[in-house]
Amino acid sequence: MTHKRMFTRSKLALAMLALPVAVSAQDNGNVLEEVLVTARKQSETLQDVPFSIAAMTEGKLKQSGATDLESMATNVAGISIQNLGPGQSQVSIRGISAGQIVRDQPGVKEQVGVYFDESVISMSLFTPDLDFYDINRVEVLRGPQGTLFGSGSLSGTVRYISNAPNSDELSGSVQVGGETVDEGSEGGNIKGHINIPLSDTLALRAVGYAQQYAGYIDALQPDGSTKDDVNEGTRSGGRIALRFQPSDSIVITPRVIFQSIDMDGFNREDDYNMLANPYTTSRPPARLGDYEQFTQLEESFEDDFLLVDLTATIDLTEDMTLTSVSSYTDRDVLVLRDATALNGSITGGSFGE
Repeated sequence: MTHKRMFTRSKLALAMLALPVAVSAQDNGNVLEEVLVTARKQSETLQDVPFSIAAMTEGKLKQSGATDLESMATNVAGISIQNLGPGQSQVSIRGISAGQIVRDQPGVKEQVGVYFDESVISMSLFTPDLDFYDINRVEVLRGPQGTLFGSGSLSGTVRYISNAPNSDELSGSVQVGGETVDEGSEGGNIKGHINIPLSDTLALRAVGYAQQYAGYIDALQPDGSTKDDVNEGTRSGGRIALRFQPSDSIVITPRVIFQSIDMDGFNREDDYNMLANPYTTSRPPARLGDYEQFTQLEESFEDDFLLVDLTATIDLTEDMTLTSVSSYTDRDVLVLRDATALNGSITGGSFGE
């Protein structure tokens, strides 16, 4: 058996720069910010929601350095993420998750619903790791949410709430970052957004990002050589939204979200040395150390995600709003993995170590 583990390595930040472009600011003094959530499909304060909910605002996400679900989960009680690599996270709330979170095996139905605004993006395999850049907040609803979010929310729901386009002002931002991993390689990212008022009733908002993941897992090969940092990879994507408000009571928002992930290997350390120990190979044996694996073929993971949705809201009365959500999701996942080491779960261990 091959265990998946969450690895923590020391990282050195090389650069982090945020550049606001033509953004107006207001000094709020010491006024306590009131957090509004939409956990019950209506805007209300966090204190008024009658069940357990955590809301990570944009400010809190930046302060904690959270850029995706995995890094956010370390600061929210009741939720955990099984990291199988970028694009392969399995979400668990209150200990309930889809599939077996100790392996990359999906269940028949997701148990944690994940939504981007009003569109569902979760699936029984893996939840796409969309970047948090320019996200207004992330809501974690703990406990069954089947009434409002369907049968895929048995243990809870996670909602990305994005910043909507607005016609008030032109604004934008750019962020550049870099990192190096101890005994690994280097990585970095560049992210940005722009909000463009097109008229009094029409506005466009676009977000783009590109990230290079640093690797730290080495793969020993049958010929005795070693491939360094095989879990390197890239992630790039973006969002484009158009907000049309012809009247005070009608809002129409078409949007496109896309993301592409290309990884050279997996975040895996082999506990069972079934293929390179002295008793199972005629080749020179190998001893696996920390952050090492043994592979006989070149592994890879590719994930192309596309979401196209259209949300329309009409205020019928002061207390009644009609919302229509239409969405189309396309996801193409390619997994190439050397799974022969999984025999260790049957044979019961590693010989010759």
